[in-house]
Amino acid sequence: MPQFVRSLLIWGFVGLLAYWYASIYGVFLGYPPFTPAIVYNYNGTLEREVLLRGSGEGIKLKVQGELSRGNLEISITRDERTFLKRAFSGSFAEEIKKKLTPGRYLVRFAFKDAQGWVRLDWVSTKFNPW
Repeated sequence: MPQFVRSLLIWGFVGLLAYWYASIYGVFLGYPPFTPAIVYNYNGTLEREVLLRGSGEGIKLKVQGELSRGNLEISITRDERTFLKRAFSGSFAEEIKKKLTPGRYLVRFAFKDAQGWVRLDWVSTKFNPW
């Protein structure tokens, strides 16, 4: 058996194994906020803590993506109190600004049976003109 055919069979088997794993357990590939993430049958939560130090500060979120199935839910919480909750499905691109008081906030991105790609970005910033 030629080396090319053997390599092709091995890579085909690896691809079939990866597809089987993704269809059963789900896959999240990417490293937000630096790269877009590819999700396939994914159920999970990505949580990031954001610290706001002064008055006039807030959290700015940018979400962009296209989900052929499932949805993405975004929330901002502090001490079990929810300040923002929004859900996305299908094709979306939105920038969300929320002015908040100083403190530590938890930004949560929850995926439910998501399939497609998303780009997530979050930052604490000072907003002069609201």
